[in-house]
Amino acid sequence: MQIFVTIIVMIVMLGILISTHELGHLVVAKAYNVYCLEYSIGIGPAIFKHKKKGAETTFSIRAIPLGGYVSMYGEGLELPEGQVIPRERSIEGIKWWKRCLVFIAGISVNLLTSLLFCFVWATAFPSYYTSSYFDTGFNANAEVVEGKPSARAYCFWTTGEIGGEIIEYDFDRLYAPEIAVDDNNNQIGYVIDCDTKIINGSGEETYVAVFNITSVVNENDVFKNTKFYRPKAGYYADAIQKELHLDNKPDIELGAYTPKAGDTIVMTPTFIAASGRETSPTVQEFLATKDDYKQITLVVNENGALVTGDKLKVHCHEYWLPFGQRLANGCYMFKSLFTSIGEGLKYLFSGHIENIGSIVAAGGQVLSYSNELGWIQTFFFYGGFLALNLAIFNLLPFPGLDGYQLLVVLFETVFHKKIPEKVKNIISLVGVVLLFGFSIFIVFRDIVNLF
Repeated sequence: MQIFVTIIVMIVMLGILISTHELGHLVVAKAYNVYCLEYSIGIGPAIFKHKKKGAETTFSIRAIPLGGYVSMYGEGLELPEGQVIPRERSIEGIKWWKRCLVFIAGISVNLLTSLLFCFVWATAFPSYYTSSYFDTGFNANAEVVEGKPSARAYCFWTTGEIGGEIIEYDFDRLYAPEIAVDDNNNQIGYVIDCDTKIINGSGEETYVAVFNITSVVNENDVFKNTKFYRPKAGYYADAIQKELHLDNKPDIELGAYTPKAGDTIVMTPTFIAASGRETSPTVQEFLATKDDYKQITLVVNENGALVTGDKLKVHCHEYWLPFGQRLANGCYMFKSLFTSIGEGLKYLFSGHIENIGSIVAAGGQVLSYSNELGWIQTFFFYGGFLALNLAIFNLLPFPGLDGYQLLVVLFETVFHKKIPEKVKNIISLVGVVLLFGFSIFIVFRDIVNLF
């Protein structure tokens, strides 16, 4: 039930973003005195219409909240019977650069909305960290040179008890030499041990232990959230990787090993010292503790559960960064959203639509995020993502989108040749039908996958 409530929230959020997109078109069009007959939120049959006395634009809400439009004179719009509007008030009657600004206006509003949401998300809420970068001190030649750029690694805030030794939240950090990624560069987790031994009736084999964060605000049980991968064949660590104890890389494509009853798993993670909760380990602290392994023995019982006398949990560290750094995080988030959307477009144009999710698939992520951080923070995070999605998607030169309208304007301006209105209308109609059909297909596929 929660997922469907989330989808409704997503649709409302999308409706708000689309309405502001179309409002951008309307405001700029009216600024250039273009006659606008209707401003519509949604498509399909009208369920509400309103027109102020003496006004020329009707505001309407339509049944399907997955689109919207502004009806401008000169875009195939049929004027009400008996009404005569001079050509200079049509979209075709204004200068070409003004037409471009009208079409760009909606995209610009979405870009600014996304940027605003990113900054609100980064500045109005605390930061949550489970891990942090730190400098190891090693340069490209595996030498430690004070004050020079060095290789970086990761560490997690942890608590627990291993072999009777207390792991303290303020001082002991679980060491992870790098992020584990698959062949498509998707993050799988963090490498925490490159020399895990799994012992069973067949003997002893080496695996790479990869820990994955499941909660950004609650504690994460390390043993429950660690998977074991075979080492990647043909990998040879260079000098700096050896110094970082990155002797093996996980072969993600082979899939994780499923522990079986009777297996004994021996992990030897490292814990890096830190001077306090608010700081990352220094180079000196890393060099002094990078060889301090702690052995953890896990036994798989008949139910497939990992049993151990040790305890180890990764905690979220919540605090407020300096305001300037929070602004920088907003910029970083905006850049990350661009990268994420770019990956989606790459999948779309390469035919890998199985990697493209609809509003249904996004709803699952929004639900998970909102359960942990609340709806207000979730609104700004995913609102920023959806707003940027709308901006970039509308830039595509596909019929029915703003990018196509811009392409038509530039074509007619450069070649001094008008494309017949009937041809443009047919192409736009076909484009809208294809876009809507593709959207329905992706939504239906994701609904089926839910069950």
